[in-house]
Amino acid sequence: MNRREALRRVAFIVGGSVVGANLFLQGCNRPASKDVATLFEGSTPDFIGEIAEAILPKTATPGAKEAGVGDFIPVMIRDCYEEKDQKIFIDGLNGIDDRAKKEFKKGFLELTPEERLQFVNAYDKEAKEYQGSKKEDDPNHFFTLFKQLTLTGFFTSEVGMKQALRYVKIPGKYDGNYPYKKGDKAWAI
Repeated sequence: MNRREALRRVAFIVGGSVVGANLFLQGCNRPASKDVATLFEGSTPDFIGEIAEAILPKTATPGAKEAGVGDFIPVMIRDCYEEKDQKIFIDGLNGIDDRAKKEFKKGFLELTPEERLQFVNAYDKEAKEYQGSKKEDDPNHFFTLFKQLTLTGFFTSEVGMKQALRYVKIPGKYDGNYPYKKGDKAWAI
């Protein structure tokens, strides 16, 4: 199984258990702190897009950058996440270069694609261990927030729906016995 297929399956399985999912149901109306405004300044959306691209790179289908995930994530953080998760996200994002320099002796944007993959895989492993052992009142892990937003942004984008998934603008009736052929794309809903 390739990386993209694994992420697609995780996105499908995780579905409604995204960190902050209750906010999606209640509506996005959180006030943004002054720090959140920095997510929209200068090259920050491009930087976010580069990290997202390391999580979901371009293959036979477009990657996270092409889907506009770098512009999607700041809006979601500003509008839909509680202040504590906004702070975790901003602090985590600000620590990316420091962590890359510590592990690879260079900033994240200077890493090769292979090093970026190694970087996000290590971060993902750390986040999974943390999320699996955290108590209910403990804060969420930065990378968990980032990865979930990357997947949500990609699979809800036009590019993600039409090129990575099967998309039918006006679907027909539900058919629970629809024939599946090995290798078929998942349906966009």
